Order: sequence, then structure tokens, then C-alpha cells
Amino acid sequence: MAETILNSVSFLQIPVKNLEESIDWYISKLGFELHFKRQDNKMAIVALPSGPSIFLCERELPQGTMSIIIGFEATDIVKLLSDLKSKEVQIGEIRKDRGAILTESEETEILGIDFDFYDPSGNMLVAHGKSNFVE
Repeated sequence: MAETILNSVSFLQIPVKNLEESIDWYISKLGFELHFKRQDNKMAIVALPSGPSIFLCERELPQGTMSIIIGFEATDIVKLLSDLKSKEVQIGEIRKDRGAILTESEETEILGIDFDFYDPSGNMLVAHGKSNFVE
């Protein structure tokens, strides 16, 4: 086995159309905290209590296909979905059946749901968590 030199992911960089709007969105909608903002107002760092920081970098965004840029794990996925909807966050596809598996004791374990949602720059994010969600 090869020696591992990298320890962890320290940050993710997200291109955004409008830095101020994006800072406000990540703070008010997802609960991030602002850790740093560059003087030229083109880059800011936001973070959750754990995990990598997110660098929001204002620039022109290319037009094209959409792909997920970040996946979040939620402790209460149903509450998160409800909360984001109440905050008028654009929600994409909701996948309610991520499947079920049999545990060693032959009990069924629900793997949960996941859903796409979008920041104000149109970046696709996904949240997932265990739940036997029924709409």
C-alpha cells in the first residue's frame, strides 16, 4: 500500500456570481459562519463547525451542464428539507428511496433520502441522510 501524504480536505472553492449575496445565502440558509473576507471583495471563506472551509470566489461562471459540487450529510434530513423550503431555497430532485439493506441480524435498515438544492449562483449542492421519509 502506498504511503499517504495527504491528511484531509482543508477547503473547497466555489465560483459565485455575487460574493455578498453568496455570503449571506451560505450564512442565513445553511448556518455557515464568515471567517474571512478579502479586501477586494472577490473572495471570502465560510465554514461550518467541522469539515473543510469553503472559499467563495466571485467570477464569471461558464454556462453549461450542472453537476454537484458539494455533498452535505444531515443529522435530520427531513428537518433540513423543510427548513430550506421555508427559507425559499430552490430545491431540485428529491430521491426518497436510496434503498434498504439487511443488517447481519436480518433487520432492514433504511438508507434514507437525498435531494439537490441550489445556491444563488446556480451551483448544485446535495444533502443526504437516513430517514424513512414519506411525503
